Amino acid sequence: MPSYLHEGLLDLFRTEVSLAPTLLVEEFDVPLQAAAQMRAEPCDFTDMGPKEYRGDLALSTHDDRDQPILGVCVEVQLSKKDDRRWKWPVYVATLRSRLGCPAVLLVVTPSRQVAEWAAKPIELGPCGSVIHPLVLGPDRFPLVTDPDEARRCPERATLSAIAHGAGPHMDDVLPAFLAGLMKIDDERVKMYLDLVDDALTLAASRRLEELMKSTPEYRGRIATKYVAKGREEGRAEQAARAVLTVLTARGLELSAAQRTQLAACTDLSQLDAWLTQAVTATRTDELFV
Repeated sequence: MPSYLHEGLLDLFRTEVSLAPTLLVEEFDVPLQAAAQMRAEPCDFTDMGPKEYRGDLALSTHDDRDQPILGVCVEVQLSKKDDRRWKWPVYVATLRSRLGCPAVLLVVTPSRQVAEWAAKPIELGPCGSVIHPLVLGPDRFPLVTDPDEARRCPERATLSAIAHGAGPHMDDVLPAFLAGLMKIDDERVKMYLDLVDDALTLAASRRLEELMKSTPEYRGRIATKYVAKGREEGRAEQAARAVLTVLTARGLELSAAQRTQLAACTDLSQLDAWLTQAVTATRTDELFV
């Protein structure tokens, strides 16, 4: 099952379909017309048999006559999986055939080790046929320090914060990232914040929180809603762990359904009540009814 990080990174490229082609031009010198139009394509790559290959994201660029000029297979890769290197050529060849134009493979990874592995040429046969993956690793993630640039493309600023938010440009990258969040919907704000916060060091994460709380614009739009919510969720998780610890120490085992109920509870008063009951309960169903 795809992880939250995998789906979050992929959502950046789904939401802003111009992001992948723009980075192809900037980082890999792929020639594209300035006015090329971008659109999403089906990402199922089915061969002649019953087997179906499904990629992460397929995009196409079109000229002013709406003719396809380049297909892009975007693959988010978080770990080394050798079976991917057998499937990726299928994705590229199928998209190329479907669109009737050249196609490239763009692998996106926040890991330098995975980037090095993914960048190795894929040999198709003994006669020299090779596919060269274009790998957008952390060293190629864009560096966005201009708030205006971040507002124009929050997804680009999010990639920047993931790769560079804990580095020497932290005090320029993180404010730009927050500026980019001001124009998007609440659901994406939370997703992008979570993606960046998970990638940051502890010191950088604290710096991000300081910026959200100390800047009036961010405090009203972001910090009040998400920092406070995060702290409340953290307290609920700690309280749930305390209930589980007491019950386990007393030799009382929760059923799968009871564990689910405990983990899902965010009501601190209910969790406190369960903790008090856990000290004297003789059966778990005295708590969970």
